Amino acid sequence: MTTLDRVFLAVSAVVLFVIAGFLVAAIMGSPVLVDWLRSPNLVLDGSIPALILVVVGIYLVILAVRLEHGKYIVYANELGRVRVSTRCIEGLIVESARKMEGTKDVRVRIVDVDNPKVSLNIQVMPDFNIPQLTEELQVTVKQYVKDTVGVDLEEVEIVVAGIAAADEAVVDQLP
Repeated sequence: MTTLDRVFLAVSAVVLFVIAGFLVAAIMGSPVLVDWLRSPNLVLDGSIPALILVVVGIYLVILAVRLEHGKYIVYANELGRVRVSTRCIEGLIVESARKMEGTKDVRVRIVDVDNPKVSLNIQVMPDFNIPQLTEELQVTVKQYVKDTVGVDLEEVEIVVAGIAAADEAVVDQLP
C-alpha cells in the first residue's frame, strides 16, 4: 500500500467519523445538523465535503479494483488451477539473477500476467561482455522460473541501467 493510499484511507476515515458524529448528534436531538442544512451558506459549506467524499469514493473504487488485478499468475495443470503471487516470482527472479557473476543490482517487474512477461533492470559489473551476460541471464531466469514455479515466461526483457562501480582493491599495509 502506497503513502497516497494511506492518506486517502485516513481522510475517508475522518470524513466517516464526522458524518457519524453528526448523525449521532441528530438522533440525540441536537439541532446542529438541521440548522446547518437550513443555513444560507450550505451551498459553499456543503460543496467542499461533498467534493471530498466524491474524490475519496472514486479513489477507493480504483484502489479496490487495482488490488485484485494483476496480483497472481494463474496456470492450470491436470489437478486444477495454480495461482502464484507476482511478488513470489519477482523475489525468485531477483535471487537467481544475483547469483550470476557479473550482475550487481537487479530489480524485477512483472509486465504482463496473462502472457507472463518480466522486465529486469540491472547493473552490470565492469569488464563483462554485456550481450553475452544478458543472453545468459535471460536463459537462466526463464529456465529457473519454469523449474521452480512451473510458469513459462513469454519474454524476459533486460534493461542494462548502468555499470556498477568497481570495488577498489584493498592493499594490506605492512607494519
